[in-house]
Amino acid sequence: MKKSISLLLLSLLMIAPSCQKPKEITNEYNIVPQPNQLVPKEGRFELNKQVRLVTPSDAPEVKKVADGFAEQLKQTAGISLTEAESADGKPAISFVVQEDMPKEAYRLSVTPTLITVTASQPNGFFYGVQTIYQLLPPAVYGKKLNKKADWSVPAVEIEDAPRFVHRGLMLDVCRHYAPIEYIYKFIDLLAMNKMNVFHWHLTDDQGWRIEIKKYPKLTEIGSKREKTLVDYYYVNYPQVFDGIEHGGYYTQEQIKEVVAYAASKYINVIPEIEMPGHALAALAAYPELSCDSTQTYKVCPTWGVFEQVFCPSETTFKFFEGVMDEVVELFPSEYIHIGGDECPKTAWKNSAFCQQLIRQLGLKDDVTPSKVDGVKHSKEDKLQSYFVTRMEKYLNGKGRNIIGWDEILEGGLAPNATVLSWRGVEGGMNAAKAGHNAIMAPMPYAYLDFYQEDPEIAPTTIGGYTTLKKTYSYNPVPDDADELVKKHIIGMQGNLWREYMKTSDRVDYQAFPRAMAIAETGWTLDANKNWKSFCERMVTEFERLEVMDTKPCLNFFDVNVNTHADKNGPLMVLLETFYPNAEIRYTTDGSEPTNGSALYEQPFVLEGNIDLKAAAFKDGKMLGKVTHKPLYGNLLAGKPFTVNYAMGWTGDIFGENDVLGADPTTFGLTNGKRGNNASYTPWSSFAIVEGKDLEFIVNLDKPTEVSKVIFGSLFNPAMRMLPAGGIAVEVSADGQQYTQIAEKTLKHDCPETGRIAFTDSIEFEPAQATFLKVKIKNGGTLRNGVNFEKNNGPEVIPAELWIDEIEAY
Repeated sequence: MKKSISLLLLSLLMIAPSCQKPKEITNEYNIVPQPNQLVPKEGRFELNKQVRLVTPSDAPEVKKVADGFAEQLKQTAGISLTEAESADGKPAISFVVQEDMPKEAYRLSVTPTLITVTASQPNGFFYGVQTIYQLLPPAVYGKKLNKKADWSVPAVEIEDAPRFVHRGLMLDVCRHYAPIEYIYKFIDLLAMNKMNVFHWHLTDDQGWRIEIKKYPKLTEIGSKREKTLVDYYYVNYPQVFDGIEHGGYYTQEQIKEVVAYAASKYINVIPEIEMPGHALAALAAYPELSCDSTQTYKVCPTWGVFEQVFCPSETTFKFFEGVMDEVVELFPSEYIHIGGDECPKTAWKNSAFCQQLIRQLGLKDDVTPSKVDGVKHSKEDKLQSYFVTRMEKYLNGKGRNIIGWDEILEGGLAPNATVLSWRGVEGGMNAAKAGHNAIMAPMPYAYLDFYQEDPEIAPTTIGGYTTLKKTYSYNPVPDDADELVKKHIIGMQGNLWREYMKTSDRVDYQAFPRAMAIAETGWTLDANKNWKSFCERMVTEFERLEVMDTKPCLNFFDVNVNTHADKNGPLMVLLETFYPNAEIRYTTDGSEPTNGSALYEQPFVLEGNIDLKAAAFKDGKMLGKVTHKPLYGNLLAGKPFTVNYAMGWTGDIFGENDVLGADPTTFGLTNGKRGNNASYTPWSSFAIVEGKDLEFIVNLDKPTEVSKVIFGSLFNPAMRMLPAGGIAVEVSADGQQYTQIAEKTLKHDCPETGRIAFTDSIEFEPAQATFLKVKIKNGGTLRNGVNFEKNNGPEVIPAELWIDEIEAY
C-alpha cells in the first residue's frame, strides 16, 4: 500500500528537473464515515507557515478545538499556523459560529485560499476538524514529524450532520482487563470516526474493575480471579485453566482522567454496572448480597451465565445506592447502564425471601402475553422489573437515566429506561413501539467478537461469522418502519465482549475495520451509504490505522471463497475481495497463485475436486495473503437435500455473509466445503434420538452410478458430540422403495477430550441411483457430568451428530 521511489529514479528526477512534468494530484475524499453531502471542487489548499488560524474571540471551546488541530499539524507536518483575528486576504483556516445549525452538524468549505469550518457547537467544529484530518495524509495521525508528505487539502464543499445521536462502541474490560493506555487509544479511534459514545463494561462475573471507596473489597477481592479458561469454552471437559492470576482495576483518579480525555474529544463515557445478574465478582467480595450468604463465592475463571445473582433485598439496594453515589460523581453521563441481561431466576425461585417479596409486591405469572414483547412472563421476571425500576428511580433522583440490555423488557419496562437491543433487533423495535428510546447493537451485525474471516485461519473467537460486508449492510431503522420507531431508535453501537481477546492487539483485530462500518451506519443516512464507495475509502483508513499503531484484521486484502447453487443449477464457486478494483488470481491444483495465474472474472462451475488457492492483486503485486480452500465437486455438490432431523446448527449459508436472509436455501451439507477442527461454524448439527439414525436423502434427478460416499463428523464430547458410529447407503429409483447396498461400522481413535474432525468413507460395487439415502449412526452415548458439564438432563444421553459435506462419487 505504500509507494516508494527507487534511488535510481530519484537521482534521475534530481538531475533532470526540466524533463519532468509537474505531478498531477487527483483530489480524493477518503472520509469515513461518508459525509451526507459532499461536492468535489478543483484545486487544493496548501498548508504552510503563512496560513492564518482565525477563531472567534468569544468562543474559548471552539478555539481549543482549533488549537488542538494546530498542535497536531505542528507535530506531524512541522507547520506552525499564525493566529489572527481575520484572514485579511491571506490563506487562512477560519472557524465560524452559526447559531442555527444542529448540535453536531458542521460545514466545511475548502478553496485554494481558504478553509472555513462552520458549526453552532464545539462538537460540530470537532467533527469538521476530523474531516480535515481525513483529507490530509495519514501521517497527520502520528506523533512524528513527516515533511515529505503532501500537506495540502483538496477543495471541497461539505455539509454534514449525523443520522443518530448515539454512535459508539462497548468495551468489556471484565473478562480481560485493558491497560489504561489502551483505553486512551481506543477513545482516539472512536474520535477519528466521529463516534461519540464509549460504553465501558466495568463489572461482571469475571472481574470488578472500578474502584468504589465505600466498598473496598470490590477491588481487593473482586478484581482478581485465580485462573482463566484455556481454549474455547466447549472444547474440554473438565475445562482446562492456565493457573495464572488475572486482575486489574481502574482507580477513581484514572477514571476521572479518562472521562475528561474523552470529553475533550466529545465522547460520552457510559459506565455499565451489572445487575441483577453477572454478579459473581461482587458476591465474592460481599456474599451477603446473594440469596444464600452461607455459600463461598469466587470471581469466575470461565465464561457463561451463572445462577448466582444479586438478591433483591434491602441490603443489596443499599449497596447499589452506595455504588451509584460514587459512579455518578465519576461519570457526568446522562445515562448509567445497569446491565439487566442474562439473569437466571433459579436462585429467586428457591429463595424463601424472594418468594415472600413476590407475594408482598403482588406479582403474578402472566396469563396472557405481554403487549410489549408478546411473551408470557413469570412472577420472577416481574421481580427483575421491580429491581430495575427501583434502581432507575434512585438514579432518576440524581438526574440520571438508565440504559439496559433488552432483557429489561421482561416483566415490564422501567418508565424512563432506554433499551440496548442485542438479541437481534426485536428488543429495540418492541421498546420503540412502546415509546421508549432504543439503541441497536444486534447480533450478528454489531457483535465484533464474532469471526470476520474464515475460522480455519482466524484466532479463536466466541463463534458466529460476521464479515465487514455483513456489518456494513445493517440498517437500524428500515425505510418502512413506522414513525414511532423512527423517533425512538436513537443510535447504534458495536459490542466487544472479550472472553477470547486477551491482549490489546486482539481487541484491535476484532474491532477494526468493522467498527468503521458501524461508525458509517451511525453517522451516514442509509440512502447515502454505498458498499463500493466504503471499500474505496477504507484503503486509506487502513493506512491511518497503521500510523496509529492499530492491528486490524486484514481480510480486506484477501479473497473470500463462497459456493452457491441456484435451484436446479450447478454448484458455483464465487470469489470476492473487498479491496476495490483488485484482480483475483487463482489456481486449482494447490500451487501458489501469481500475477500470471488464471484471472477470476465471474463465478465458475465446481467440477471435480480442486485444491483452490486465490489471492488479490493490484498493479501486479499481491495485496494480502493466499486463501487456501479445498473444494469437493461431487455428485451431490449444490443439490438440495432432506434430513429426518431438524438442523440445530445450519452450517454455511450463501448470502448470510452479506445480508441475513438474502438467500433462503441452505447447502450446509452439499456446498462443496468440508468442516474443520477450528470452529463449529461450517458444521450442521443433529440431536439424535436413541434408535433413530440420521437419514440424508438427495434426488440425483436421473439414474446415476454411485460407488463411494465420503462425509465428515466431529468429535467433541464437551459439546455432547461424538463422531459417527456407522454408515449405510441405500438407493432408489422412485424415492419410495429403497435398497441397501452398503453398510459399515466406523471406529475412531479418539482422545478423552478436545475437538477433532474425522473424515470417513464407504466404497461399494457401482450401483444406479436416482435417489440416494445415506444413513448415519451416532457415535454412542455420553454421561452427564462426566463427558460434559452437568445439567438437569438425563444421566446418559445419545451423542449429537455434527456433520459436514456428504459427498458421493
